[in-house]
Amino acid sequence: MITARGVAVPDDMAAVLQADDAALAAFEALRPDDQRVYVDWVTKSGGKEQRAERLSGLADHVQVYQRRPAEEHGSPHPLLDV
Repeated sequence: MITARGVAVPDDMAAVLQADDAALAAFEALRPDDQRVYVDWVTKSGGKEQRAERLSGLADHVQVYQRRPAEEHGSPHPLLDV
């Protein structure tokens, strides 16, 4: 899947988002750089089990995501560890 903002989303991640209309709408509303962070978060996971775990919580996570300034949480993005 390619989002309206031009971000390529892997098939398994797209399936999770497309199964939940609210999650898909929330993901499509994100800025392209935030969409790419989610794609990286899923694709660069530590293995099949971790990827499956991240995919299972993806729909809920994107629906509650709120962009925060990096200095508030000490990381360039809330999904990434310092």
